[in-house]
This record gives sequence, C-alpha cells and structure tokens, in this order.
Amino acid sequence: MHDVTSLIYVFGILIEVAATFLAVTHTSHKEDTDDIIKNLKTERDNFKKDYLLEQKRRLEIETKYEELKNKLENTA
Repeated sequence: MHDVTSLIYVFGILIEVAATFLAVTHTSHKEDTDDIIKNLKTERDNFKKDYLLEQKRRLEIETKYEELKNKLENTA
C-alpha cells in the first residue's frame, strides 16, 4: 500500500513539473495584448468624451428648465 501511495505521489510531482515547465516556457502574444490595450484605451476615451458631452447637455437643459420654471412662477 505504501508503494502505491509513493507512486501516486511521484506521478503527481511529475505532472506538476510538466505544468510548471509549460507555464514558464509559454510565450504570450505581446503584439495581440498591446493591440487589445490600445483598442480599449481608445474606446475608454470615446466613452469619456461622450459622457462629458452628455453631462454638458444635461446641465444646459437643467438651467433652461430652471429659467422656464421661474418664468412660469412669476407669470402665475
């Protein structure tokens, strides 16, 4: 029984060594990663630009609303 346990333990260590070797030798595709990051930054900048435009429009509409509300209250 002790031999079977030792064999399973050694087999597990061999699998672990193989997995570690593959992880160390694995090369990532840096070009693809850089391209993805560039696209995400561009998309982020576009969303930020759209958000700032919408915020500006919302503030303009709120001020016009307040002016019209005050005008209506003064005529009543």
